[in-house]
Amino acid sequence: MFGYLNRLMILAIVCGLFQHCAGAADVLSIDNIAANAGDSDAFCFVRATHDSGIEGFAVGIQYDPIHLNLSGVDFQDTAVSELLSGADPDFAGISIDSATGVLLAGVIFSYGDLSTPPATLPASPDDQNALLRLNFTVSSISLPAVLPIQFVNGMGDPPVDNVLSSGGFSIIPILVDGSLTINNLHRFYFGNIAATPGGLVTATLRYDHQDEIQGFQVAISYDNTILDLQIPASGADWYSGLFLDALFPGGPGVQGGIELFYPAFDPAVEPGVGLATFAAIFDFLPPFGGQALPGGDGQSLLRLEFQTPADPNLLGTTTEIVLDDSYLLPSCPPSNPNCTSGQALNYVIFDGLSISPILENGIVEFVDQPGFLRGNSNGDSSIDLADALFVMNWLFVSGDQPACFDSADVNDDGGLDISDSIFLLNYLFVNGPIPGAPGPFNCGLDPSEDTLDCVLPSGC
Repeated sequence: MFGYLNRLMILAIVCGLFQHCAGAADVLSIDNIAANAGDSDAFCFVRATHDSGIEGFAVGIQYDPIHLNLSGVDFQDTAVSELLSGADPDFAGISIDSATGVLLAGVIFSYGDLSTPPATLPASPDDQNALLRLNFTVSSISLPAVLPIQFVNGMGDPPVDNVLSSGGFSIIPILVDGSLTINNLHRFYFGNIAATPGGLVTATLRYDHQDEIQGFQVAISYDNTILDLQIPASGADWYSGLFLDALFPGGPGVQGGIELFYPAFDPAVEPGVGLATFAAIFDFLPPFGGQALPGGDGQSLLRLEFQTPADPNLLGTTTEIVLDDSYLLPSCPPSNPNCTSGQALNYVIFDGLSISPILENGIVEFVDQPGFLRGNSNGDSSIDLADALFVMNWLFVSGDQPACFDSADVNDDGGLDISDSIFLLNYLFVNGPIPGAPGPFNCGLDPSEDTLDCVLPSGC
């Protein structure tokens, strides 16, 4: 099959004798596409621009057979199908080797006869013609990655090269490879945090994802000369008042709560570096009802609080709270040499598999202005019903004045009134919009130009 095709398209000889090599517009290209793990019908097109009309083509394409299965190749939605009014080409020699990830294809649109010339795809030097449609299935266990889909000359026996055929002569095109990106649908992030020397830094880990998960592990490192991690009295305090607490109430180890929650720490994992790790499995106890964390954006998982030194030299500097995969879990005491610790990695458990999310570190910037949590009007570091009532008491029954007007300006309109309490209640209880920057999770400054300010940090 391919011997016949290659005899039809004698590359080097034709190019040398007839000087019919690629013009500037003779290009074969493969799409760059994206899909999720487990997706089928991930369609990828081979396309061409060409200075002359073409009657056929040959391609050799290599792809990753571990993560991709080429389940089919056809001409649907291509210029070839349009040229032939929906019919298949007269010759379509297509070979797929799923073990090695190789596609070889030789196509002649139509042979023609004594009265009818071969079907020709008109010259298209500027607009791409789709020639071939590839249908990939992505392995359900594939992790996020960019997988190349590449033209390769000389594969097969006899070898096939990537060419276009015009008037019985071979055109050697420029080759532009493509790719399939396996999407990362999981993201851990802290955001930017404003802090004052000597104050408390509150960093809330948030999570964006589409698929429900059964658990997670988080590993965080920090500069222990600047940040002193405060260990709360109860395991539930790592996420009390956050999204996890609302979804899995009752605290760690309680049925219906996070049934396995294990924090572990090494405040000096190496000189100048502290380490904190957290592992959670939502459904760990009988009767195993399939408890899971549903998909969503901005889900608050953990709250970390750090004390900072009252050092004025910190002003204008930054430090990072790092989502860090560099260390071992601090679960083995140094006194036990027979204990082997696993790697402290950041991952989520999806359908029984470990997936590494996108990791975005927290940037702590030391400034000479008080930071605040928007919505934390009473300054207690939690955003809840009490904050809405605090503003109402101040406005209408001579209650205490907020120490930070910016934090009480929940709707960020530059004023303080009943609307701020209503905005906060809508956010807390009826899925209303999230309070504006710096938001209710991480301490920061007000990006809005208004006359409100903070006398003291609020919740930071």
